[in-house]
Amino acid sequence: MNSKVRALFFDAGNTLVFPKVDGLVEAVRQLGYPAEVEDFYESERLGKRSLDEWLWPQIRSGNIPAGVDSFYWIDFLTRLVERLKVPQQERARVAEQLGEDYKKIEVWTRVFPGTAEYLARLKDHGYYLAVISNSMGRMEELMNDVGLAKHLSFVFDSAIVGVEKPHPHIFQMALEKSGMSAAESVFVGDVYSTDIGGARGAGIEGVLIDWVGAYPEVECRRITSIGELDGVIEQLNDSRAEEH
Repeated sequence: MNSKVRALFFDAGNTLVFPKVDGLVEAVRQLGYPAEVEDFYESERLGKRSLDEWLWPQIRSGNIPAGVDSFYWIDFLTRLVERLKVPQQERARVAEQLGEDYKKIEVWTRVFPGTAEYLARLKDHGYYLAVISNSMGRMEELMNDVGLAKHLSFVFDSAIVGVEKPHPHIFQMALEKSGMSAAESVFVGDVYSTDIGGARGAGIEGVLIDWVGAYPEVECRRITSIGELDGVIEQLNDSRAEEH
């Protein structure tokens, strides 16, 4: 069957909304440690790869662990305080403070220009749009705060629905709620193992959005900005038409 793309599911953090890293840099500087935006981005790149090394074997074995996000955040913050050359005796305290900062909803209110307009255009063109996010129970509130919720049919927050990516069940729940099939759906996220691996487990095509450049080479469709999704949809529809 020729299944054209009809539904687009998105991760939220580092996909539709991003942390205000400039403010986090300033917070670190106020603690007395020189910091630059690149310190945060390089720690993110390394943290994502470390998560993938740990998680992919478990995804492939079908034995998906709980607490996937906590693994990433511990690794990311550990790398960050090391990179910032925080003294050993202070690292736990500084990492904990940064971790608390990242939990604040207002930190995640950076939306790249054109994102809302792009989602509105997708919706106007008849695509079903929704969010599937590993979060802490406030993702729908955040989507409202930044003006994106009106373009979405629903927001799945792992803390509310009770299951985290990459477990396929959260994707299957989204398919059931939307009434869409896996074959006509695409999931867009920024972490190769959690997002692409999880989507594949549910039979959904995964698209990696890699704005920070963590994945120069991956075995999946990769974009660096949300607007590039147009080309991916076109490619998918063309390839499926040829198969048919």
